[in-house]
Amino acid sequence: MESIFHKRINKIFNHLSDIDLNGLYITNMTNIKYLTGFSGSSALLLLFNDKAYFLTDGRYTTQAQAQIINADIHIIESNYFTTIKNISLFHDKDLNIGFESNHMAVSYFNELLKYFSNINWHETISIIENIAAVKDQSEIDSLAEAVKITDKVFDEIIPEIKVGVTEKYISAKISFLFKTNGAEGDSYESIIAGGPNSALPHARPTDREFRKGDFIVMDFGALYNGYHADMTRTLLVGPASQRHKEIYNIVLESQIAGINFAKAGVKCSEVDFACRNIITNKGYGDLFTHSTGHGLGLEVHTLPRIHKTNHKLLEKNNVITIEPGIYVPNWGGVRIEDDCLITLDGCVPLNKSTKELIII
Repeated sequence: MESIFHKRINKIFNHLSDIDLNGLYITNMTNIKYLTGFSGSSALLLLFNDKAYFLTDGRYTTQAQAQIINADIHIIESNYFTTIKNISLFHDKDLNIGFESNHMAVSYFNELLKYFSNINWHETISIIENIAAVKDQSEIDSLAEAVKITDKVFDEIIPEIKVGVTEKYISAKISFLFKTNGAEGDSYESIIAGGPNSALPHARPTDREFRKGDFIVMDFGALYNGYHADMTRTLLVGPASQRHKEIYNIVLESQIAGINFAKAGVKCSEVDFACRNIITNKGYGDLFTHSTGHGLGLEVHTLPRIHKTNHKLLEKNNVITIEPGIYVPNWGGVRIEDDCLITLDGCVPLNKSTKELIII
């Protein structure tokens, strides 16, 4: 029976045929994991003549034999280039081989040219990432489980949040709870930001203690089976002022508008506009300072990108975030984010955590 990894590599070969390439030289570890299931930290994957060749070093001999089922495995002798020569790949002239130009250092490429001057090397950008943006069922299941764990941890962490508790404490406790609830760990370092810090979209947790009147932006996610969840909820240490309520409700309205608008066949830029237009019309457009969202998968930020200049159409089984925000400098900010499955008819949030304003 053909494995899911065979199917993924066959999609790449079909694409290479369409663009007249004989093969693809893959160095990005996330892409190698997507195509083979290998979870180590050092490898090379060559797709050539309808075969896959997996190269790694001696540290991963046993691991590669256990994980790789869709490629010939070769353990490098001194470096990747000499091993490729020794297994008689790329010896023909006038071969057209693609390489991942957005992942390869210039120094590495210069070495490639030196060892394989007979090859016509062609820059490629995001071939694998574009294919991986459309999730198969196993990926959707893994993402759904990562989100489920994230929702559960959110419920468990809320009682810990109170005046006098620090951002770092909540971040550390979330990491602990992820692992005790079945996750591999954090999808990324949690953003736990209170008061003025919540106006920084990518704040890092500090020793600042929560105080009355603080918005608390909580951006965190579980890592499950290699797949990343990414949820944001904003809480308030009460009492709530009219300003708190106004800004929170605008962001919530914006986020729901984006969810209601998104579906297969809609431009990513139009989803961004659906969210951004509401915030702009309420007078806060200059304080929504980032894009509306991004794809999720084996990395937390993948394709497609949900921003104003990306006119690519959403596709069925994209999984994206929708996360508008308003950030008032030196006062506070609000962001609300769900992980959403794109369908032919709409956009299904995987998160079940409440989006009503929680007042501590």
